[in-house]
Amino acid sequence: METEFPEPQEPEPPYGRTGHPYFMHGMVRSQPSAVRATVAAAERDAVAIPPPPSDRTLLFVGMGTSFHAARAAAWASGPAWEYRQAARAIDSFDLLLEPDQLRRAGAAIVFSSSGETALTQRAQDALRAAGVRQVLVTGTDRSGSIDRADHVLRTREAEEKAWVHTVSYTTAVAAALTLLHQWSGNRSVLPRGIEQPLEEVVRREPEWRPLADFLKDRSKFLILGSGAAEATAREAALKLREGAARFVASAGVEEFLHGVLPSIDPDQTAVLAVATSPLDRRRATTALRAAARSGAKVALWARGRPSDRAENEFELPAVSPSLTPLVDIVPFQFLAYWLALSGGRNPDVMGLDDPRILAGRRMYGI
Repeated sequence: METEFPEPQEPEPPYGRTGHPYFMHGMVRSQPSAVRATVAAAERDAVAIPPPPSDRTLLFVGMGTSFHAARAAAWASGPAWEYRQAARAIDSFDLLLEPDQLRRAGAAIVFSSSGETALTQRAQDALRAAGVRQVLVTGTDRSGSIDRADHVLRTREAEEKAWVHTVSYTTAVAAALTLLHQWSGNRSVLPRGIEQPLEEVVRREPEWRPLADFLKDRSKFLILGSGAAEATAREAALKLREGAARFVASAGVEEFLHGVLPSIDPDQTAVLAVATSPLDRRRATTALRAAARSGAKVALWARGRPSDRAENEFELPAVSPSLTPLVDIVPFQFLAYWLALSGGRNPDVMGLDDPRILAGRRMYGI
């Protein structure tokens, strides 16, 4: 059956704030409490959800920010099961393009904050038609996505007031990791107590605000992240696009060293990196030094204390690799927020207060 695409929509963005603090700011700061509540609820609810069959692929499905949550959880599923469980993150549209994935799947964790994303619902229909059991991670009590799922993990305190989603990302990752712990028994993926390092990075907002001033003249950004940081780099890029209206790409750390330097414009480019291991940090440092030599402004977020820490190099709290996406995204959320304000933008509305952007957005549904 041919897939029907969603009809064009008349978006209704959250125009309720006209200055700092915009809704996005409160959502970012609410994450420690929301993640704590979500983990507590997910620990209770996950007990009733049976594990996936070990001889079939476990899919992680979503769109946009929800797909980045899916990628973070899919990466964590490797160490959770010591790589004995086949797993793949796939966005909802790609799942419709690859029907063979449905035949190989034994279960799926589907991410949809609102429960109303049309192509995710189409992917759920395809999963159901193939007999694939679904666990939905969502922030709503009632939606078409809930009606399509076999089990539901509900995030808590995660209802977004801004269109640039923040708390719905971290709570979705936290709920999924709690489920992975319930299924695998591996404590390294359990986010219980993660609100403490989250609170630390939220308290450090004064560090991220001057960085926004340092980078405000840059129109092109490249965010680097590999391994556990790959989902963070993708989600960070999306926040800077949506909130601050910068042109942003993401890439792996080593990928950068294989041909990106010729594209650096010394007057426009910023290269930012996040690293979660000593090896990752060494290569990220090399990449950023090369970018700086080419004229880019650079910054690094990493763990461990080097002997020669550079300017704009920030230490992140020590957590297990699987939990890093919950913590590492926060500086980028604040960066997107303060970059938006430095450019006179409302970060809540994704540019839809601009008639040009609004006209384009009216052409499609999501």
